[in-house]
Amino acid sequence: GPILGRRVLVTGASGGVGRFAVQLAARGGAHVVAATSDPAKGEALTSLGAHEVVAADALKAIAPVHGVIDVVGGPQLVSAYDALAPHGILVAVGHSSGDGEDFPFGALFGDAGRHDRSLTTFFLMDDAAGLGADLEWLASLVARGELDPQIGRRDDWSRTQEALGALLAREVAGKAVLDIPVATGL
Repeated sequence: GPILGRRVLVTGASGGVGRFAVQLAARGGAHVVAATSDPAKGEALTSLGAHEVVAADALKAIAPVHGVIDVVGGPQLVSAYDALAPHGILVAVGHSSGDGEDFPFGALFGDAGRHDRSLTTFFLMDDAAGLGADLEWLASLVARGELDPQIGRRDDWSRTQEALGALLAREVAGKAVLDIPVATGL
């Protein structure tokens, strides 16, 4: 729904997907709250459009938000859901934590100003029909310098294993790009 002037929380904001989410939410006019497990990345998130940067383990203390883009899952998703204002929506787009969700008894009650909150899941490949137009729009934003892809590592294709290891170890701030050599003489 519309996010203009609404508080939107992005979990995993310092990761590759989270950085895009912060930029796109800010571009849409949201007041962006970026949650990160690494507070040292706060300045970088602010430069991408975050209005607030909070520690990932402090979500229970934030003011209510109208929307959440959750890329982490697990306990962070549960805390983020608890931060939703009435009529708020949480969209689960990833599970980078690898942990499951354990909602405590009463977390889904609608009393005490917690009514009409929603949790929905998203899987890109189930809606691939409109993907071309979306990717074209995002690529045009990158080409015009209006969306920063946040490339944190660039390697030759032959170093795929090392790049994947660095991504899994969370040593890459943003995305990893692998260059594919172009065959000559064809």
